[in-house]
Amino acid sequence: MTVRHIVSWKMNGETPEDRARQATEIAEALRPLPQTVPGILSLEVHLNAYNVDANWDLVLVSDHEDQAALDVYATHPDHLAVVALVKERAAGRAGVDFEV
Repeated sequence: MTVRHIVSWKMNGETPEDRARQATEIAEALRPLPQTVPGILSLEVHLNAYNVDANWDLVLVSDHEDQAALDVYATHPDHLAVVALVKERAAGRAGVDFEV
């Protein structure tokens, strides 16, 4: 069964422009992952466009073949490189995984 993985981040930049720049940097790092990480069926990354003071700055929505594929994604070196970048830039993270 396909597993949908949704994660939102709040960036730690001081201004909306800083947070948008950080979110863009992370989005650009995430977008190539379907080419290198097996089991990703789709991956979308979107920057928040409205209500920047209240909303989270970035969201990832990805579909994986199954739970095992999500586990491969979580531990894949290319993903872990993005995780390191996120840890430097993010003030908060919220995520949910579910079957679709």
